[in-house]
Amino acid sequence: MKSKFFLFLVVVGAFCGQMPLVFSQAGYTWKDGREFKIYGQLDDTNISYYKRLPDTLERHLRAPLWKLSEQASGLYIKFKTNTSSVSISYQVENPIAFPHMPSTGVSGVDLYAKSGDTWQWVRGNFSFKDTISYHFKGISSDEERMYRLYLPLYNQIKWLKVGVDSNAEFQAIVKKSSTNPIIIYGTSITQGACASRAGMAWTNILERTIDLPIINLGFSGNGRLEDPVINYIKRFDASMFIFDCMPNFTSGQGLNPIQARIRLKKAVLEIRSKHVETPILLVEHAGYSDAILQTGRKTIYENLNREVVATFKELQSLGIKNLYLLSREEIGLGGNSFVDGTHPNDLGMYEYASAYGKKIKNILD
Repeated sequence: MKSKFFLFLVVVGAFCGQMPLVFSQAGYTWKDGREFKIYGQLDDTNISYYKRLPDTLERHLRAPLWKLSEQASGLYIKFKTNTSSVSISYQVENPIAFPHMPSTGVSGVDLYAKSGDTWQWVRGNFSFKDTISYHFKGISSDEERMYRLYLPLYNQIKWLKVGVDSNAEFQAIVKKSSTNPIIIYGTSITQGACASRAGMAWTNILERTIDLPIINLGFSGNGRLEDPVINYIKRFDASMFIFDCMPNFTSGQGLNPIQARIRLKKAVLEIRSKHVETPILLVEHAGYSDAILQTGRKTIYENLNREVVATFKELQSLGIKNLYLLSREEIGLGGNSFVDGTHPNDLGMYEYASAYGKKIKNILD
């Protein structure tokens, strides 16, 4: 009777935030996701677990934008263990997959382990049901390793737990980064469409490559350089601010290149009002794979990119320093880099990350 009562107190305490939910089950020791620090969030105590913007901002945002901010793109947890297997269980709020993006990208998690100086992908088995499960087995347990678990790109997490071998060491990493993050405000491409799995979103590839914290504020169809988002991110110190929003200034979003120029200029000046020296990177539209034959699509991104270049030159003429431009040619996506002519596949994501890595290295070195 006493043991049952103690278990009751553990469970109740955990859900009330008073005790950590750690228990053994089927050979595993489990930790509730709320015991881990969520990396990829700005240093703001008002941001809830698994979300990207603070609850206090909800009333200032359009409903579609707020809903997207609840999706966990760019977020991850870290832990250290010498286990030979890892098990993940969680539930999500929204549809599991899209017609043009698989469940492993929309709703899946992705596990990486540090081996030497390199992050190695860990292959696992998965099951997408009401409760989603991932199992990673056969891992060499000859040493304690650092792990990084990327959260879903296009879904909101209800709850999550992580399990390791019951006889293994298991440490949740909760230390804050001492380095200012790179803050990226973008579109569905930044959010991760259409990577096959979470670790292949270009922002996640980039972070593993340059080893700097990145804040992913990509909002599918809603990267519109809006005042509430700009006013919010300018409150934080950053290593760099990046605006990659041109794909959302099209007629499909009810916007156009002139509005893109107005908002882009305003966004830069707003950031500069608070951060005088921090580098700001403007990014051109990366283009469409079908533009050679369907020339109307080429006109869309060429008109937008003319306005980006014009804005860049105008701001330079106003004396804005530490302002940089990443061109479509530098990004260099080819015909095989897309899923649907608009969104990158894994190859495109890698090319996107590589172009960003070169540009950021040149700016920050």
